[in-house]
Order: sequence, then C-alpha cells, then structure tokens
Amino acid sequence: MSRSVESDVRKTLLAMTVLAVLLAACADPAEEAAADPTSEAWLLQAGTLDGADITIVDGYPITLVFDQPEGTAGGKSACNQWFAGYTLSGNELTFSDLGGTLMACVDEGVMNSETAFLSALGLVEIFTVEGNELNLTGEGVDLLFVVDESPASS
Repeated sequence: MSRSVESDVRKTLLAMTVLAVLLAACADPAEEAAADPTSEAWLLQAGTLDGADITIVDGYPITLVFDQPEGTAGGKSACNQWFAGYTLSGNELTFSDLGGTLMACVDEGVMNSETAFLSALGLVEIFTVEGNELNLTGEGVDLLFVVDESPASS
C-alpha cells in the first residue's frame, strides 16, 4: 500500500472509532439493561388509569409479588387476591390471564379501587426501577409501587 492510502485508511479507522464512541455515549437509556423488578415485593403508592386517579383505601393494600420460577405474579388487589402470568423482556413487562378471588367487599370504594387496578395492570407495557420504586406504564396507565417492607410480604 502506498503511504497516502495507508494514511487514509488510518484516518478512516480513527474517525469510525470516534463515531462509535460518540454513538455509544448517546445511546437511549431505555436500551440499557433494565433492573430486575422480580426480586422484591411491591406496594402500590399511586396510580392512574385513563387520567383518573386510582384510589388507595386505607387498610386495603394493593400489592405485587413475582414468582420467577413459575412465571406468575400476584398479590392483593384491595379486596381480593389477584394472579396472572407475566412476560419480562428488557424493560418490557406484560401481564396475561389475569384472575382473582371473588370476595365482595361492602365498601364500594374498595371495589372501585380493585377494578381500576386490575384494568390498569392489563395495560402495562413498560417498567422502570429506580431505587426502591417500581413504575409500570402503558397506554393510559401509570402505577407507582414502592418496596413492600411489611412483615407479610417477606
């Protein structure tokens, strides 16, 4: 190779290396490996469904616990126990085959809370974990959980 061609090749390789480093630095954080939400028990702190707040009634917690080996999730849905299958890939999380026990609570607010939560859960598409918070989102859905440190969750 002539010195001119060799010099051009080196310049091109250097430019490609610099470009690769710059592109890596500008990568979308959502493409990075997501934290694993399945290692904790979670307690709902706040939520919205189609712009309306999901009411959390004192004494009727809404919880989320994953069973990794089984690929299932469940918890308390205010009045009842709920269960579902889940699929986790990167920062994508979906729930399927939602079901639950069929107790009827006298307090209409508790039943409304449960209905809204279960409807929202079926629309979840994305999760993020930051510290002790888990945020589940989807079209018209935003659910904010914190690590559940109650004795019943351990």
